[in-house]
Amino acid sequence: MGHRLWLLVSRYHLDAGMSSLLVYVVATAGLLAIAAIALRLSLRQRRAAARAEASFKGDAALAPGEAVVVGTVELAQGADVAVRVEIEQHGTESESSGVWSHLWSETGRRVRVHPFYLRHASGVLVRVEPGEDVALVDALDGMIRVDPTRRVRVAEIMPGEKVFALGELRRAPDPEAPAQGYRERSLGYVLVPPRGRGMLVSSEPLGERFARRAAFHRRWAVAAVVASLAFNAVFAGFHARRWLGETVDVHVTQLREDDSDDDHPRFEVTMRAADGVVFSDEVPHATFGQLRGVERLTARYVPSWPSASAVGPDATAHSVAYVALPLLGAIALAYAIRAHATKPWYEKKLLEQGSGRLTGGGSAAGKAAKRPEGRRQKPASG
Repeated sequence: MGHRLWLLVSRYHLDAGMSSLLVYVVATAGLLAIAAIALRLSLRQRRAAARAEASFKGDAALAPGEAVVVGTVELAQGADVAVRVEIEQHGTESESSGVWSHLWSETGRRVRVHPFYLRHASGVLVRVEPGEDVALVDALDGMIRVDPTRRVRVAEIMPGEKVFALGELRRAPDPEAPAQGYRERSLGYVLVPPRGRGMLVSSEPLGERFARRAAFHRRWAVAAVVASLAFNAVFAGFHARRWLGETVDVHVTQLREDDSDDDHPRFEVTMRAADGVVFSDEVPHATFGQLRGVERLTARYVPSWPSASAVGPDATAHSVAYVALPLLGAIALAYAIRAHATKPWYEKKLLEQGSGRLTGGGSAAGKAAKRPEGRRQKPASG
């Protein structure tokens, strides 16, 4: 009888520890962790959307406390604006192979606010007193062209426009309400910023923006799960060796060297398990020479899937498993980049790209760029 060779690994395979690290930790736990984070954010945004939609009814009775008040805008006495955001931008242009493109980058932002009123469905006027930290959810549908490389994008709440305002509703004196008696101001409803946060004023239903972010994070959760499943499907043989296989002694029946491809010669060993099933595996050239005269080997045998069996006592994976590292990094980076890039203009610095040159293309530039998030409501008719 020949001697037995114990320490043997399939050609191009990693050791057992590295195999498990890449497959189970990086490609499985890592990608599923991204999916869990994305799903958690999606559920948080869905809950926020549900709360926003359920927190008000257009004709609901007004009551003190944190509330969403919906109504049409009326300016306060002497005010020329309710809420107006002006974003200053600087434009640059570049040329590649005769094709021009341009980029407008935010250089400054100014918020103008004055107290204004919302005409509630009940007919009551609610005085709204936003602070400088107000968040305006609206379309950037105004533009002032200063010169060829400078412009100002504008979002503004207009009189007669239907808006939603989130804040704390109080009963307090209204400086513009008719006096009820000598030097006595009338009490009215006043909406002020909620404690510890800025007021939110929106021209679209508040639940919509949360619903969009929920859908975004949900798509990335699905993408991470699909990537993990696809990777693990490729390494199904490794999983079979790890969970369904058993370490057994096998009988060497044949050694075969295939040098038909000078660049990639193959060194194959054929084995027979105790149950009579014959299977083959490729081994490294350095090990192949040591197999001459060897009658028995130790192998990881999978009775239910013999072709997944491999030489060596441990479950090992092909070195292609190293792709788990760039796969995890690429998905994590792409998710982070897209999460920032898809934020609406009021949550990040405004960058707008377009085709063509800056000069002579003020309106074209605005059309070429993707319309910032927001929706302009039609003013209510008088």
